[in-house]
Amino acid sequence: MFDEAKYSKKKIEDFLQTLDGFKTSYKVARKFREHAKKFKSRLLQKTATLDSVEENPGHFPDLKEELLFFDEAFNHDKARKEGVIVPNKGVNTDYDEARLDIERTESCLQEYLSQQKTRLGCRTLVYWGSGKNRYQIEVPESMLKRVPDEYVLMSSKKGWKRFRTKEIEKHIADLVDAEERKDVALKDTMRRIFHSFDERYTKWNAALQCLSVLDVLISLSKYSKSADGEVCRPEVISPEENTEPFIQIHEARHPCVTRTFGGGDFIPNNTFVGVPDDTEMETDDDTNSNSKIVLVTGPNMGGKSTLMRQVGLLTIMAQLGCYVPAEKCRISPVDRIFTRLGASDRIMAGESTFFVELSETSAILQHATKHSLVLMDELGRGTATYDGTAIACSVVQELSQRVQCRTLFSTHYHSLVEEFSHDPNIRLGHMACMVENEDEEDPTQETITFLYKFTKGACPKSYGFNAARLANLPEDVIKAAIHKSKEFEETVNRIRLMKLMWKSGSRDDLIQQLRVS
Repeated sequence: MFDEAKYSKKKIEDFLQTLDGFKTSYKVARKFREHAKKFKSRLLQKTATLDSVEENPGHFPDLKEELLFFDEAFNHDKARKEGVIVPNKGVNTDYDEARLDIERTESCLQEYLSQQKTRLGCRTLVYWGSGKNRYQIEVPESMLKRVPDEYVLMSSKKGWKRFRTKEIEKHIADLVDAEERKDVALKDTMRRIFHSFDERYTKWNAALQCLSVLDVLISLSKYSKSADGEVCRPEVISPEENTEPFIQIHEARHPCVTRTFGGGDFIPNNTFVGVPDDTEMETDDDTNSNSKIVLVTGPNMGGKSTLMRQVGLLTIMAQLGCYVPAEKCRISPVDRIFTRLGASDRIMAGESTFFVELSETSAILQHATKHSLVLMDELGRGTATYDGTAIACSVVQELSQRVQCRTLFSTHYHSLVEEFSHDPNIRLGHMACMVENEDEEDPTQETITFLYKFTKGACPKSYGFNAARLANLPEDVIKAAIHKSKEFEETVNRIRLMKLMWKSGSRDDLIQQLRVS
């Protein structure tokens, strides 16, 4: 179930790789030594400069002594191959003392054997045996008459007898004691080495922090130089007392999607939140041109989620100081980005998909501020239509009236669009599409072309049957769904007409409405 030798070997390999990584990082810092003074960025200059520099020291720790200690502490190649750390002299005093005692005892045993050779007048005497049977003096039978009385017979073979003496037994006892102390010290060496490494945690952590900063800066630099298409330097506008939070992005592209799929076919989009759309002529009806909430509608697979993720990523990149894939980018600072995207449950915690969505929505409503950015994708889809619509409506109202933060809220609830179409703090936008052979009786004959362009206004339909056809649902199933959809729509229209009758109180108006419908 548990192989200690393999575990120790793997642990030692990881430890040696860690040391090699710090050696490399130290080489990187030394390479910057002559160039760091020329850096315009104070952050980069401090990050790449060693703290041991006398004039204008930086934050990168000087690891020379630490790395030298571990280089000289033990044989790295032997430890990597055998999975055992054997300390060099001076690292583990207990191990050094035990090894010295072993050498002394073995020397005493060899000296005792020389004395016995002289005493018996036999130069062929040797020690025989291993383990518990070691250090038995092997005497030829021709010399047995000269064997002293203190010799104790231990074993024999043809032509030879093997003996021990009290002196040998005493030395063996000393030898076994020293070997046991050596084994104990050897087992404790790995712990001591790791403890020595842990004592230098402050320096290791400082080096990692500097490396992290360098890694981010280099990554941002490489992306800014090699991004597909046009990139721009973002403008982060400091908020003033009378300045409302806003996002203004022209012809932006998703930084990950463009890199993954080549970027040639990606359709750029404008996103304006909290500011007027300066790419189109504003009309007198555009009372919500400075709205902070944008209700995003559009066909299934039309690009709504991609647009929202794009805005979130570009906001982060802009505040990091990276060039962004857009023609122009102006934003006021965002304190936090809250997202409610995708659908997932927490089955081990007993939390359903809808419960997880509501928990995340609750966190947004509790912690979002005026300067936050909220991205919410199809809230309310995990429950009944009326329940989901009602929850989505109340959340939008809360974000609009109380929180008043920048928000992109995508939905397929078209009644929600009607509800907030005249709210001055809410703007309507949709992912455009082109419909050919539009047929109200048989939507399966329609051909939908996604334009992936974010435009003003609301999308009239979600074209769910087109998505069903693309997913290869059986034709009979789709037609049955279309028939059922018409029944639902007729029911809703009847209810609407009944409400009109009660409100107007006129029988003639009701008949006229029925004729029109």
